[in-house]
Amino acid sequence: MPRSDTEALVADVETGEDSAPRTLDASSAVASDQEQVDPSPVPPPHDYSSYRWFILEPAVFLIFFARYLIGAVYQNQILYQTCVTIEKFNATQCEPLLGIDRASDADKEIEVIVQTYSANIMMTTSLLESIIPAFASLFLGPWSDKFGRRPILLTTFTGYLSGALILIVITYITRSTNISPWWFLLSSVPSVLSGGTCALITGIYCYISDVAKERKKALRMVLNEASLCAGMMVGNVASGYIYAATNALVLFSIAGCLMMLALMYVFLFVPESLSPADIHTGSRVREFFRFDLVKDLVRTCFKRRPNFDRAIIWLTMIALTIAIFDMEGESTVNYMFMQDQFNWTIKDFSLFNASRIVIQIIGSIVGMIVLRRFLKMSIVTMAMLSLACCVLESTVRATAVYWQEMYLGMTLGMMRGVMGPMCRAILSHVAPATEVGKIFALTTSMESVSPLGAAPLYTSVYKATLKYYPGAFNFISAVLYFVCYILIAVIFGIQKSMGSSSIYQAIGS
Repeated sequence: MPRSDTEALVADVETGEDSAPRTLDASSAVASDQEQVDPSPVPPPHDYSSYRWFILEPAVFLIFFARYLIGAVYQNQILYQTCVTIEKFNATQCEPLLGIDRASDADKEIEVIVQTYSANIMMTTSLLESIIPAFASLFLGPWSDKFGRRPILLTTFTGYLSGALILIVITYITRSTNISPWWFLLSSVPSVLSGGTCALITGIYCYISDVAKERKKALRMVLNEASLCAGMMVGNVASGYIYAATNALVLFSIAGCLMMLALMYVFLFVPESLSPADIHTGSRVREFFRFDLVKDLVRTCFKRRPNFDRAIIWLTMIALTIAIFDMEGESTVNYMFMQDQFNWTIKDFSLFNASRIVIQIIGSIVGMIVLRRFLKMSIVTMAMLSLACCVLESTVRATAVYWQEMYLGMTLGMMRGVMGPMCRAILSHVAPATEVGKIFALTTSMESVSPLGAAPLYTSVYKATLKYYPGAFNFISAVLYFVCYILIAVIFGIQKSMGSSSIYQAIGS
């Protein structure tokens, strides 16, 4: 008797058999019967052995290294140009804003005036890089399901490179003449128009979901997250040293070269992940600007599915969104809290962040090897463990009296980096391959707009409690992470209740 789709998938997962991503719904059986009688040639399957060592990790590391290399120095350039062109202070008074030397008390008075105005530019940049890409991502996900992942990756990497080139030109101009700081917004336009971080994250995780082996999806997503965090850490640490030894123009040029290397890696070594049979023909530009793609995305995410799969998808998406809400809210007030509570300098704060990223990378990789490979913990269990670590870390930070307790909380939260990859692995297993792009796109859009509510909430709580309990905002994070834990625990219960009859047994293995 031939095996059902359910039995086949469970057997593949248990034996570790390599297989291409499959459409796990009722239509697959019909399609299978049609293929048996269809005499037309079928394109050969992908050779997944070519993805054994690296998928996108080198490119992800390079692009985030470059972006975080630029970060703080970009803000210093805006502060300096605001000082000399908007507030009309002289160059000597504005020089400390370049961030090379420590500011005196008199300089800090000027800094307050300048920051009040430059904050508007920073906010505009943040809104541009959050709202527009989040909206564009709703089109990109369905579009990539039809026309492939590689065009999305090439477009976003090209957008970042173009923005770096514009930034280099603007910085070169400022060496001879001062200009309005608003001109620096031009460097954000290419990445915004190409989809920005939303498109990048959607494309990366869709690609990994396409090409990774069924039993390796979670590990590949953790490795990708580790590459992303490593790039952020190295960029943050190297930025100050390179800037002190050279200048902004040289630093931005180095970042541009790193982005060029990332783009060349994708162009030369990253083939299309979708099968040629699944890629549609027609005008790719015209198809992108179709609102029925968004309707299809919404319909895909809300449609009824067997075995509570719609509930699993939405519980996972909501958990990811709340987690990003927490992280973005904390980042808004973390430095002010640590400066007030422990009298930390920027150097102390940078060292703490770098240490936290290193611990997170080590904890994620070691956790995957020990807990998942040797102790055989399921994907859902790993996600729950990660969220429990987040609750512990936030609780310790909320009750911290001495700075050493911040490092204790960091150690307790060493598995927090696993949460995102595990949740995305759940989505990639539950959703059919032809719908992964749509679901990841909506997830990324929800994550991107959540900071718009997080910053006001955390800032308001911090200001209200500053005089008597500056760390109170961490209790918000602890509660929200616990809510995420409950959501994933519900998925755990659903998965266990479905037992061996579920065609998505992979999330419980």
